[in-house]
Amino acid sequence: TTGFGNSLLECTVFGSIVGKKIPIIQQQQLKPRKIIPIIEKEEVSPPQERKVTQGELAKHNKPDDCWVAIHGCVYDLTEFAEEHPAGAQSIYKLGGLDGTEAFAAIHNENLMDDFEEDKIGIYAATS
Repeated sequence: TTGFGNSLLECTVFGSIVGKKIPIIQQQQLKPRKIIPIIEKEEVSPPQERKVTQGELAKHNKPDDCWVAIHGCVYDLTEFAEEHPAGAQSIYKLGGLDGTEAFAAIHNENLMDDFEEDKIGIYAATS
């Protein structure tokens, strides 16, 4: 043997790590700590989702302001339209309308999970 510890555990047990002594804090050196009571949080219900009426949706039917209702939710697809693989026109044609039928004919419903940040609210068609 070389005289050196053969494990980190052995080093710490004997009070030295890499040749340095581990300082031992005496009880009286510890600072008193203030006890802070734990306050229980109130349960807060999530904010109500905005309801978008058919009339409000209809106002957003232009290339620079294009909302589309899909599966009961309204999305602002203005920025996405130019990135749409099938072309922006297919989205612009649905601007201000319920595009669920056209969307469902081609896409999986779960696709809209990727558009949560573009979601305006819930489509309230009959309101």
